Amino acid sequence: MKRSQKSELAERINQAFTLLRKGVPDSQIVDQLMKKFGVSKIQAYRYVQQAKSNKEPMVVPEATIVFTVKLPPSLINRVRSFASFKGISISKVVRVALEDFLAQKDHGQRTEAG
Repeated sequence: MKRSQKSELAERINQAFTLLRKGVPDSQIVDQLMKKFGVSKIQAYRYVQQAKSNKEPMVVPEATIVFTVKLPPSLINRVRSFASFKGISISKVVRVALEDFLAQKDHGQRTEAG
């Protein structure tokens, strides 16, 4: 069984949160989550429990996709080492670096040197 992305998880918990706010009984919420998202009864129940502990809806993060690039081995090794040293994923290192790079003064527009 494939794992849900954080955006899917937040969407499911928010669905339960909305239904709880409307006064829908837990058993009906579980049934609706099972039907809408194709999850097990146990997993749907977990979403309801998480929604009950939330004071407001969760922020739904943007979904991610795999993006393959070709990089020199020396750069890959540096990225891996940095990620390991910081205790974060390689994806996060690359995402933050790209976001920082694109946020520079040209806002992601191609420069003469780029």
